[in-house]
Amino acid sequence: MPRRLAFFLFRSPTYTGSELPQARPGRWAWPRLLISLLVALPLPLLGLGVGVFQAQRQLQRQAERSVAETIERLDQILDSSRQAAESVQSLISETCNVDNQHLLQWRAATNPYVRSINLARGGRLYCSSLLGPISLDLETSTFVDGRLRLMAGNFATPDIPLLVLRYSANGGSAMAVVDSRYLRAVLQLAIQEGDLYLKVGNLRMGLDGRVSNAPIPELSEAFAQRASNSHPYTVIAGSPTGSVENHLLNYTLPFLALTAAGGLFVGLICYRLLGRPSSPRTILRRALEAKQFEPFLQPIVDACDGRWVGAEVLMRWRLPGEGLIRPDLFIPMAERTGLILPMTRDLMQQVAAVLAPHAADLPPHCHLGFNISAAHCRDPQLLDDCRSFLAAFPPGSIELWLELTERELIEPTEESDQLFQQLSAIGVKVAIDDFGIGHASLNYLQRFKVDALKIDQSFVQHIGADTLSGHLLDTLVELATRLDIDLVAEGVETKAQLDYLQALGIPYLQGYLFGRPMPAHEFMPALHQHRNAVGDTIDHQQ
Repeated sequence: MPRRLAFFLFRSPTYTGSELPQARPGRWAWPRLLISLLVALPLPLLGLGVGVFQAQRQLQRQAERSVAETIERLDQILDSSRQAAESVQSLISETCNVDNQHLLQWRAATNPYVRSINLARGGRLYCSSLLGPISLDLETSTFVDGRLRLMAGNFATPDIPLLVLRYSANGGSAMAVVDSRYLRAVLQLAIQEGDLYLKVGNLRMGLDGRVSNAPIPELSEAFAQRASNSHPYTVIAGSPTGSVENHLLNYTLPFLALTAAGGLFVGLICYRLLGRPSSPRTILRRALEAKQFEPFLQPIVDACDGRWVGAEVLMRWRLPGEGLIRPDLFIPMAERTGLILPMTRDLMQQVAAVLAPHAADLPPHCHLGFNISAAHCRDPQLLDDCRSFLAAFPPGSIELWLELTERELIEPTEESDQLFQQLSAIGVKVAIDDFGIGHASLNYLQRFKVDALKIDQSFVQHIGADTLSGHLLDTLVELATRLDIDLVAEGVETKAQLDYLQALGIPYLQGYLFGRPMPAHEFMPALHQHRNAVGDTIDHQQ
């Protein structure tokens, strides 16, 4: 979420606490993912369905077109062959002499498809353009409709299939023999995908050029069959099982990939939209669930010698892709929505997990302060949270301070009075944060048992430049002295400010001059480095 959007969400002047949605259980990731999948799947499924439909339709069209083209070309070949047979019908009643043989050879040579022309009479072949006089049984019954016969081979070429066209005339017949290589070329040119068969009677020839009486394989994806109107044969075309898948991979893969990418894109958008919080409260709750709120510690030092005596724990929001979000953009909203309670609890747990293992190395009675608001004062669980935090450290090793803020007015009640009494009973200290600028600071002093005041940094910044700020600081020091409570000056950044505050006798200081807020895991290394630096300074002075 861009910082400007965060600012708009959290600082909009028209957005009040009463307009926030009520708390509801958090959304689970699985339903969100399931809904996104349901949104993403229709597009690729639709693309797949359209692709399958188009593939089946195209395969069917190809089969029908292949059948039509094959019949057209085969009819041309057979019509030409019949013309060659008709041209020698006058020789049927004559003998197979040399002149007739030459005429048969010439007719066969001048026809582009005919391999040989043969003459038959009385049920026997007696003259061939290839072999001259012969005597073979014609087997008239094997011709379909007495006109066409598909053969796996003959006496001249037993391994080369052929198609014989028979033309009857003058008490005999003339036969034109077509080489299967022409037929195979026709079949292969007419088909792009699938299978194509020429069927004559019970025999069929496929794209491999072999003649067989085996049944034609099942063509389940596409099927087309048509008989010639001119000659007694049938052409069958189609696609076997798996052809649609192959067609999709070969021709429709880019389209399928595009629809899959589109579905993925839509699913991602849906996932992001479902995951997009509908309110600032939801944003904060999800950030809390994602452990995005981190504790940063800023040292508090003894004004006399500069030694670290503790730290104030500050909350920071580390938003992935955006870095650290300013506290003023989310803390007020967290307080109005009540989420500041679990956020503070999580902050305490994180600090305890980091510092408790190093309790022996912390300063004696180490001061650890957490900011609390009006919502905490109405929450009895604050007492348990403080007990759990103190229990994580050895007894007496730390002092837990709760710093009252004035972003939301704390209304004292019997419950809040009892809560602060119980906190005091377990050793928890109370400080008023940013003292001197809020309208309720004096009221808090009267109502609550306060152990310390934290002077707002605006007074410290005007030291030396504003006489009024100096008088106010003098007044605050006198007030703290009379009430017997500690003072902590915030926002110390210069040596001049340090000298002035030391002269006033303010015991504890905090500011960039001593250290900036740092991640909790960096506090102990920084503490060791500070101790070494202070020790070196003391040794040098001695």
